[in-house]
Amino acid sequence: MARERRTVNQSDVDELRRLLSGTQAHVLTSSDPGYGASIERWSLAAVKPAGVSILPSSSEEVAIAIKYASSHYLDVAVKGGGHSTAGASSSDGGLLIDLGRMRKVEVDVEKQQLHVQGGCIWADVDEAAWQHKLATVGGTVADTGVGGLTLGGGYGHLSGSRGLVIDNTISITTVTADGTIVRASKTENTDLFWALNGAGQNFGVTTEFVLRAYRQEEVYAGTLVFPPSPDVISKLVTIVNDLYYVPGEGTPTKTKGQLNSLLAIGRPPDAGGQTVTLFIFAFDGNETQAKKLLQPIYTLGPLVDMTSMKSYPEVNKQIPTAPGFRSSMKGAAFVLPIREEFVHTLLSKYNTFLDSQPDAQGSLLAWELYDPTIVVASDEGCFANRGYHLNSLIMPLWSKAENDKECRQFARDLSLEFKHELERKGERTGDGVEGGASVRGKKNAVLLYGNYDQYDEKSRDIFGDNYPRLQEIKARYDPDNMFDKLFAIQPSGAGTNGA
Repeated sequence: MARERRTVNQSDVDELRRLLSGTQAHVLTSSDPGYGASIERWSLAAVKPAGVSILPSSSEEVAIAIKYASSHYLDVAVKGGGHSTAGASSSDGGLLIDLGRMRKVEVDVEKQQLHVQGGCIWADVDEAAWQHKLATVGGTVADTGVGGLTLGGGYGHLSGSRGLVIDNTISITTVTADGTIVRASKTENTDLFWALNGAGQNFGVTTEFVLRAYRQEEVYAGTLVFPPSPDVISKLVTIVNDLYYVPGEGTPTKTKGQLNSLLAIGRPPDAGGQTVTLFIFAFDGNETQAKKLLQPIYTLGPLVDMTSMKSYPEVNKQIPTAPGFRSSMKGAAFVLPIREEFVHTLLSKYNTFLDSQPDAQGSLLAWELYDPTIVVASDEGCFANRGYHLNSLIMPLWSKAENDKECRQFARDLSLEFKHELERKGERTGDGVEGGASVRGKKNAVLLYGNYDQYDEKSRDIFGDNYPRLQEIKARYDPDNMFDKLFAIQPSGAGTNGA
C-alpha cells in the first residue's frame, strides 16, 4: 500500500527554491505576492491553502518539482483552468502545480493542428484558432481549463459532428510521477495515450495537447427566454424530444449533429427574481438553416430573443459563469423522451428551494441536448461513458460557507429525482452511495460524466470494464498513487481502498 502523502514544510520550500533557481519557475508561499491568485478557484468552495505553489513555464520545470514531490511523498494537486468545483485542483498544505503561466497556443494552419499548453483555457484556444477560421471541439464555457475537460473526455458545441475532445487529440505530453516527460499518441506510448484520454488526471501533469482542428464558419447561436408556464413547457418538451429523437443505432437525429443546446431552468439577474425557462443553443450553420429547424420553438414567442450569427469564440462565452461564488456542478444522466411531468416536478422543487434560500438565486438546472451518434460510434480512449443517454447539470450557486451543506443536499435531491425517472423508464441505474443517477452502459460504467461532481460515485463506477487495464497502466506510471485527486485509480497490487 502506498505511503501516506504529507504536507509541505519550510525545508521543502527551501529545497524547491534551490532546485528551481536559475529557471523561470515561480515558487510562492502564503507571504508572496501572487500566491492568493494561484490558489483562487472559480468556485470559492474549492479553494484550499497550498503549502507551496509552483508556477512553471516549461515541462522541464514541472519535472523538477514533481520529481522532488515524488521522492519526498508530498501531496500534489494540479491547476489548469481552476474550474473544478470538486476541489480536485487544490491541495490543503501540499504542493500545487499551477500551470497558469503556460497558456501558449500555436496553430499549424497547413496540418490543421493546435499545439496547446497545459495551462490554457478554452478561450485561448478558440481565439487563436479563429484567427485562421479554425475550431476544435472544446468546452461550452470559455474559461474552463483545456486540461481538466480533455483528460475527462470533453463535450463541446461541436460534439454532435466531431465527437468528444478526446476523439480529436493527436498527442499529449505529460510529466509522470517520476519526473519523466512523456509524449503519448497513437504511435508512441499508446497505452498511456489510451489512459490519458478519459482518465488523464490520474497519470501526471499534462503540459501540452496537440488537437485536431477543422475549418469553421460563424455559428447561429444565443438564448431564447420563455415563461415557465405549463403550456410553454409542454410544447418545448415535445419539440426537443422530436429534434433529438434517435430513430435507430447509428442513425442521426433531425439535428444531424449541428445543434447543441440546453433546456434550462434559472433565475437570471435581469429576470427580477422570477424563474424562467431558457433554451440556449448553438447551431453549426447559418440563420436561415437554424430558423427552419427551430421554427417550432420560435413560434412559441420567446420573451427575449438573444440569437444571432456569432463567431465560434463568442459561442463559447454565451453561458454565464460568474466567478467569486461557491458552486457545485452535479451531474446526472437522463434518456429521451423527457417527460413533461418530470420537468414540472423539478421546476417545483427548484422554486421551493430558491424561495427558501435567498443565497442560492443564481442556481441553474439544465438538460444538455446534442446528437450522440458520432460520440457513440467512436471508441477512442478509456472514456467508458459513451451512450445514447444525455447529461444533465444541477448547479447550485451560493455565496456563504454556512450554506454549503444545504446547497449540496439540494443537488443530491434533484439527482435522486433523475434516478427515479430513469427507473420509471425501466433503465438499469447505478448503485453508487448516493443512488447512482445514471444508466449502466455496455462497458458496465454508470455513464455519469466524470467532469461533473459525482460526490460519492467510485472510480470503478466511472471507468467500468476499463478499470483493470487502467490499474495496470497506473502501476507503471504512478505506482505510489501521487495523482489521486479525482476518481483515483488504485495501481495493480495496491489494494482497492474502496475505489
